[in-house]
Amino acid sequence: MPWAPRRISLSTVANLRDVGGAPIAGGGAIRDGVIFRSTQLASVSPADREVLKELKLGLVVDLRTSFEIELAPDVKVAGEYLWLDVLRDSVLASQASMDDIFTDPGKFAQILSDGTADALMRQAYLDIVDLPSAREAYGRWLRDLAQMRVPALVHCTNGKDRTGWAVALALLSVGVSQDDVMTDYLTTNDQYLPALESVFAQVAENGLDPALLQPVLGVREEYLGTALERVRALGGLDSYLALIGIGDDDRQALADWLVGE
Repeated sequence: MPWAPRRISLSTVANLRDVGGAPIAGGGAIRDGVIFRSTQLASVSPADREVLKELKLGLVVDLRTSFEIELAPDVKVAGEYLWLDVLRDSVLASQASMDDIFTDPGKFAQILSDGTADALMRQAYLDIVDLPSAREAYGRWLRDLAQMRVPALVHCTNGKDRTGWAVALALLSVGVSQDDVMTDYLTTNDQYLPALESVFAQVAENGLDPALLQPVLGVREEYLGTALERVRALGGLDSYLALIGIGDDDRQALADWLVGE
């Protein structure tokens, strides 16, 4: 059977899953219960907090901007919390939010329908490869994951783009195939978009076509492909990992922790 991540359905933490079981080239697989990914952890219910406790998380890595965290700070669900602002150096990262869809739906519709949103998403994926803040953040993510050797949950706001790249890097670094990485990445469309039914309904009430939100709220193969192509242009995965400060010893330590028989 083709591999797929294990989804964990919670009412107040969307897009939560365990990437354990992803096969490694040459044998072995990612161990269950070592890397989890999700949306932000700002409104975790008592019942969902109990489920998260069962994951025995030792580390939560938050990839959001300071503005995002100020709006919705995480609740504590793990022993350690690490903030890595991927987009700190981005000129595109703004204080825009989903509220903009409702305050000026006409303007938002124009942006979403003229190809601007798609172009911005592609640029965002170039940024998560090239920005100094992104390289610093993702290097620290991989090093801490390898050195702390505790179950870790990584997230941003929606758990799809910055988080998608974080998980992709961890998996690729230890030999998971690009196809399986893409399988996990695209799971967001099946797992997260249904949780946004109320958003889509409100958008429709404001006279917008909910389908216009797909490029922004979902993921597309070409988005992750944009980041992967940029890595190839930089000389490939080994060269990119060197740029973010990850060497052979780091990768071996990562594999020692993440990969089981």
